[in-house]
Amino acid sequence: MHATKLFIATMALSVFTLAYGQTYSGGQSQDVEKWVREIRQEYNLVKSRISTLEKDGYAGELYCLHAIDNKYGKSYPAVGEYRAETFFYYELEANFPPRLRMVVETTISAGNKAYFEALYNESGEVLFLFEQSSYDNNRAKRLYYSEGKIIRYSENNVEKRLDTMLDETLDEVIWTSRAATAHKTRFDLFYEAE
Repeated sequence: MHATKLFIATMALSVFTLAYGQTYSGGQSQDVEKWVREIRQEYNLVKSRISTLEKDGYAGELYCLHAIDNKYGKSYPAVGEYRAETFFYYELEANFPPRLRMVVETTISAGNKAYFEALYNESGEVLFLFEQSSYDNNRAKRLYYSEGKIIRYSENNVEKRLDTMLDETLDEVIWTSRAATAHKTRFDLFYEAE
């Protein structure tokens, strides 16, 4: 029985690593460091553009789609207080579909607060995720991506290797990663309906 569970866990980790990548080691670590620096520069550029939107008004460089779930605070069954506020920041050029650059979401649910950010490149691929939630002792999770694969994962600024994680923690990483895809799909569907 133990051997079967070990085999299943090993196979699951192998499939995850193939699908989502892994923090590189050896000679590739310099490439990862360079890529992470570039992602941080892009993140700072987009955040800077976001911070000036209200002041810049029509001259701002980004557009913003703002969605509020449960705006008027009706109590959710079995949850109570629930409200999610999502900002989709995007670029728009004539004759091209909108390009999502960043999602920022704050959720309050049953007295807990969660904060989520996702940065996308100009092709719509996720570059970076950040998530922090009082559900999770305010653990700050950061995921960096290259070509759709996780190249670095950290918790509270401590790098973690995906291949040494417990299944429960690995599930959390997968769930967080899927949230970026879900937000991108939500954004794309909104503009597809126009």
